[in-house]
Amino acid sequence: MYCVDVDTGGTMTDTLVSGGAAPVLIKVESTPHDVTVSFMQSLERAAEALGFKGLGAFLDEVRLIRWSSTITSNVLAERKGPRLGLVVSPGHADDLYAGDPADTATVMPSLIRPEHVTTLDPRAGRAEIVAVLKNLIDQGIRRVNISLAGAFPDGAREQAVLNIIGEQFPDHFLGSVPALAGSEMLMQPDDMSRTFYALINAYVHNALANSLFKAEDQVKVEHNWRGDILVGHLNGGVARIGKTKAVDTIESGPLFGTHASAHVAAACGDMRVLAMDIGGTTGKSSAISDGRIEMRSQGHIFGIPVRMPMPVLRSNALGGGSIARVADGRVTLGPESMGAAPGPACYGLGGSNATLTDALVALGAISPTAFLDGRRVLDVARADAALEQHVAAPLACDVAAAARAVLDCAVAMMAGLARDTAGEVGWTVQDDVTLYAYGGNGPLFGTLVAAALGIERVRLFALGTVFSAFGSATSDVLHVYERALTDGADAAALAAAGAALARQARRDLAGEGFDPGAASYHWTVQNDARERFAAEGDIDTVAAALAAGLADASLLRLDARFAIGQVTLPAQTAGGAPAPTGERASPLGRDGYLPVYAHASLHGHAIAGPAVVDGGTFTWLIGGDWRLTTDANGNALATREGKA
Repeated sequence: MYCVDVDTGGTMTDTLVSGGAAPVLIKVESTPHDVTVSFMQSLERAAEALGFKGLGAFLDEVRLIRWSSTITSNVLAERKGPRLGLVVSPGHADDLYAGDPADTATVMPSLIRPEHVTTLDPRAGRAEIVAVLKNLIDQGIRRVNISLAGAFPDGAREQAVLNIIGEQFPDHFLGSVPALAGSEMLMQPDDMSRTFYALINAYVHNALANSLFKAEDQVKVEHNWRGDILVGHLNGGVARIGKTKAVDTIESGPLFGTHASAHVAAACGDMRVLAMDIGGTTGKSSAISDGRIEMRSQGHIFGIPVRMPMPVLRSNALGGGSIARVADGRVTLGPESMGAAPGPACYGLGGSNATLTDALVALGAISPTAFLDGRRVLDVARADAALEQHVAAPLACDVAAAARAVLDCAVAMMAGLARDTAGEVGWTVQDDVTLYAYGGNGPLFGTLVAAALGIERVRLFALGTVFSAFGSATSDVLHVYERALTDGADAAALAAAGAALARQARRDLAGEGFDPGAASYHWTVQNDARERFAAEGDIDTVAAALAAGLADASLLRLDARFAIGQVTLPAQTAGGAPAPTGERASPLGRDGYLPVYAHASLHGHAIAGPAVVDGGTFTWLIGGDWRLTTDANGNALATREGKA
């Protein structure tokens, strides 16, 4: 049986099919107008690649589909969500429980307009509650959030308001309005974080739900598939659609690349890793220590502060589609992007702006005939023309120099992002750091960015072009359950709460077709999102141990994890010494030419840069003073000449 992992990005949709003799890599262009189109195209192309007669025949052999995406991230970044209403406690309509006005400004008016925030007196009766809600609905509100002060750990008042909404505006009437309570969204005593988290979830919910349910209907109804689509979560696990909150999925696609990096770092023994992901629209940088993702006790979700543990993940608006311009005599890239359509000028689909991809084509770093495994021929003349008009002419230089200026700008942007990431976790880049380069464009910049930072080791991957999908393929089914603990909770209360969570976890796993007896159960008691005491196993055997950490504890958490299995790369037998398959005119090479090597010929061998490695769906660019050693699985380590 096959497992399919799909990662939908802003420009490309990457798919990894595992379970056969070797993993199958699929890349198609994303369809932002309807992401289910590229999702289905990925499955159809996978069926073709594996020789099935139609998608239905392929799906009959598919055990599960894991899907991560930038759907929610895009809605939040572009502020294209629905009109929200919010009910708060008196005195907090203006500050939303935030102590800093700058924090409030991150959500008002971008997520919610000030006039759509109202207050509710704690003594209000049913009639007053209905009047408050009707006033919001009359303003065109489509989703209502209830977030009252002090609703953790006791959210009874919020639940009472929800019950009235359900009775007054039942969902079988057209006038129904979905409502949610902050105390259901985030088990935290911090009123601001609960409020912001609930607003984020409400804001992105519709876009994600519409896409997921449409995709599920297509594979289950139209093709009679009996499996489940599992959705990628921020925590690195996956869960079925019915157990997923929209806010759980924000940045899950990029973070699966970080989880893949942590997986590799643990296996290779790389103690400190800066992970660099460059796609078609954005660049990402994250950090891994001792095989674990670096976390912070609080962070931001697209600029919105939340006081809860968050992975260190920085981003910038740099990708293959980033538009190049000249301002004040200097090249700039982004933040605007040409995306997949019309795309860079070299696509020949109507785009006329110069982009990073056009510069890479003009420099000979990307083959115009081998792009996307040869499915698209790139127009070098159009790339040159766009660079001439938008970069070379303003700089009064030739196209080659203009393309190099664009490349240098991109290198500087990514080096700055990586340097900032290292600084956030307290590293200098010389602290025995290894750079991991992946994504559609990351391997083209690995050695260049490392040289700019003074890093001496770069890892490149056979699955690097679908690295986030690979991270998804290494993920487990993970359900997280939480129960608030009231003041004075004793061991008996903790055991009862744990038993209820355990029953729910087992029901959910069984409902997804996974054996609850084969799952692992990790328990923690926490206070203010900080772990106080942890234990592994069945609640009956760990309850007494957990009770030792009950002092000041406010939350019981259960992580129920079911391991699905890991994707592996088949080892290849090393052949004779590799020889270039050709050369490409390029100012990046020696004497104006770059030797080109087929990736399949490099297993078990080493080559010296400058060189280009062509893997069909990916390209590696190796700098002039680097040596690339490729292992039997097709992964590679690049080191500076003369360095360990």
